[in-house]
Amino acid sequence: MLPIGVLIPTRNAAPYLPLHLDAMREWIADVQEVVVVDSHSKDGTLELLKSELRHPGLRIFEHPPGLYQSWNYGIQQIRAEYCYISTIGESITLDGLQHLAEVMTRLRCDVVISRPDFIDVKGRPMRSPPWPIADILRTLAVTDPIVLEGAALFFFTLLDYGNAILGSSASNLYRTRCLQENPFPVDYGTAGDGGWGLTNCLKIRLGVTPRRFSTFREHPKSYSKAEYAVDQLVKKMFDRISQTYREEAEKNPEFAALAAELQVDLIVDLLEQKWGFQQQLEQCRRDGGIWSLKPAAWKARGRRDAKAREIAKLRKAGLRVLGSRYGHLRLAGH
Repeated sequence: MLPIGVLIPTRNAAPYLPLHLDAMREWIADVQEVVVVDSHSKDGTLELLKSELRHPGLRIFEHPPGLYQSWNYGIQQIRAEYCYISTIGESITLDGLQHLAEVMTRLRCDVVISRPDFIDVKGRPMRSPPWPIADILRTLAVTDPIVLEGAALFFFTLLDYGNAILGSSASNLYRTRCLQENPFPVDYGTAGDGGWGLTNCLKIRLGVTPRRFSTFREHPKSYSKAEYAVDQLVKKMFDRISQTYREEAEKNPEFAALAAELQVDLIVDLLEQKWGFQQQLEQCRRDGGIWSLKPAAWKARGRRDAKAREIAKLRKAGLRVLGSRYGHLRLAGH
């Protein structure tokens, strides 16, 4: 029996439930408990779950709509040591859950992340987005599970602050107590995973495995984009990682010294400038007409790309510093 509590958050998910429950049957008997949190579905989701989902440790709750609010509520009900969030449409294998649990235990992690395969609503393969885990695996030439924490995890999180370091939660395993003590933020729209990583990257041990055993299915959501829209989300995420950095540097002299060696202050400044030039470019596009004929657009694009090149140089230098300090961080090509 795996010491895993499975959270299934649902909201008007009836069209996708049969496939999801079929995928769960491979491993549901091997997990300790199953917690369903339904957000007042009106399409028969709850009735379908009650008739088709079977587990001796099954508990079903109802909670008002709210994506991460429902997640957090469900996580508080989990009793098992580890927590897996089984979002509708996504799937994982029994071997995958066993591997995540083994890595979590052996490396004493708070979270273990993996990279999913992407499929469309009909199950056809799709190109994966450029998630941070892909950069980590490539940059560090990861062939076996590793742990990132402290300055190393912060560095990767900072450089890709606009994307969730966690990737897809349906490909990950969490230490239940870690999530109960540090719930997902609810003010990042549908990017609460991203906000969580930016807030907690200096508190956790993050396991990273190169193995792939889960799928992420692109499908229509049960909520509208407007329902979870956040004004200037990328800027909000930048401000969050900047605050995380400042708070840690103020109270931790050792971290502050290493951050200085990594030139974090300069990187933060360059990232902010790069974002500003990107905003100028996007404004040129929104103003109408052919943006490529606008001198202001080319000027903003050129300045953005110049900042990106400066950041890339600092990234390379910083990775060398981290590689020399942490022996297990083996850089590709070294």
